[in-house]
Amino acid sequence: MENTTYQKDVCDIIIENLTKKWRDSMQNKISHTEWARPKYSKSQINKAGQIIANPNSSKEERNNALEILNNWRAAHAYPLHVINAGLRRGNPNAIVVQRLKRLESITGKIERFPQMQLYKMQDLGGCRVIVDTIDQVYDAVSRYKNSRIRHILKREYDYIQNPKDSGYRCYHMVYQFQSDKFDAYNKNMLIEIQFRTKLQHTWATAVEMMGIYTKTNLKSSIGDKGILRFFTLMSSLFAIKEYTPVCPNTPERADELIDEIMELDKNNNIIMKLKAINQAVQITEFNEFFNLKNGYYLLILNYEKPSLNIKTFKPSEFDLADNIYGKMESELQNKKIDTVLVSAKSFDNLKAAYPNYFVDISDFLNILKNIMLNYSKLNENARLLLESNHYILKDHIPIG
Repeated sequence: MENTTYQKDVCDIIIENLTKKWRDSMQNKISHTEWARPKYSKSQINKAGQIIANPNSSKEERNNALEILNNWRAAHAYPLHVINAGLRRGNPNAIVVQRLKRLESITGKIERFPQMQLYKMQDLGGCRVIVDTIDQVYDAVSRYKNSRIRHILKREYDYIQNPKDSGYRCYHMVYQFQSDKFDAYNKNMLIEIQFRTKLQHTWATAVEMMGIYTKTNLKSSIGDKGILRFFTLMSSLFAIKEYTPVCPNTPERADELIDEIMELDKNNNIIMKLKAINQAVQITEFNEFFNLKNGYYLLILNYEKPSLNIKTFKPSEFDLADNIYGKMESELQNKKIDTVLVSAKSFDNLKAAYPNYFVDISDFLNILKNIMLNYSKLNENARLLLESNHYILKDHIPIG
């Protein structure tokens, strides 16, 4: 087992050293956001991706490749910022957040898809819009597509009307960024936008947390077949609630879905595992700008405690935040610590958009209980299980 105190010290040392260097470099300078620009060619970027994904690469090769990757990823921050700002203006009542893709996710994607080129990866920069209803999803999609933007729509996927076999449901759009101000970004800077309902987001969070704690990539349909089937069936239940198509190869009736869910849980104790995962994470540290509006949040989650260290940065400190993010990823590989750099309008929006970093899937559990209660008259097995102490949860929340 990793020494968590040592890991926390490593995090602190990285932050303190890089912050001091950055503060020293900023003396006598006007404080403003300095956006990274791409410094490397297409072939250099693609080669860096191959080196990082290759476990046999030398330390020197890997370090050089990481420098190229970090620059290419950081260069997406400005396009991401512009697109995210437009989404916030167009969706003032939605939760709108942005993130730069984690190094582990980048290498994992390249390993799963060996032919993928890092230069063409479409989600190094990603925005997420979370709304209440299906109608609001399509309204937001239409509003952005018809807005006065110069960005080029490259790809579009409706996983709500055509859900994946895994149960994933969301609306994706991929834009190639276009800038009037900076020609350096008018290359192949791709930004992915995800539009989803809170119900779809709750499902995706539960899948991610179960994957982390079972040490399997459930998001990519890799892992225990019983658990994968459970989440596919749950997604179909949620789809029925939202009056959208169920997932492929699943029953179309709620009572039949619940029958199979209960049978899977009986054999695999899936709901008990989810309850064990759902624990209040301890926020160990945050700085004076905790509720800074439109700033950047560096989330450092230690899965062993579990504990969450939150560092926040002003908009003008993006360069510092990105340097710390990249350094932590390279120093803390293969340790039970996860980091991500995101931007959100407020701390409340941050927590709603990234409940997995707060180890919180209570919404999923309570929605599950609520659905089963509603259908308990049609399903005797569900009723009996819900009456047992095995499924006692805190007061359920409505989903309609």
